[in-house]
Amino acid sequence: MDKTSNKNKKLISVTANAIKQFKKILSEEEEKSFVRILVDSGGCSGFSYKFSIDKCCDSTSDIILVKENNKNIFVTDKISLNYIKDSSIDWIESLTNSQFLVSNPIAKSSCGCGSSFSI
Repeated sequence: MDKTSNKNKKLISVTANAIKQFKKILSEEEEKSFVRILVDSGGCSGFSYKFSIDKCCDSTSDIILVKENNKNIFVTDKISLNYIKDSSIDWIESLTNSQFLVSNPIAKSSCGCGSSFSI
């Protein structure tokens, strides 16, 4: 039986759909790989969300958001966490696109596609 822990759900809420998609993506990657979310400057609204596959987790600067059977699934860094704390991350699929959707309560505005925001 898989034991999935949304370890820091008080920091960020990650839906079951998002976790399922992370695991699907990671099934095609190396064993120690995980999904990372970063907040970077740029995008049409000032800051942008960047999802990537990573293999190195730094215990001094990274926060493990979702872990399953002692394997990191979803990670962010402490600086990015300042911009996405209390957010919700979901995986949505429609006829025209599929994407991770970040609902960020500190975002004052965001672009139409939802990949960038301002505070």
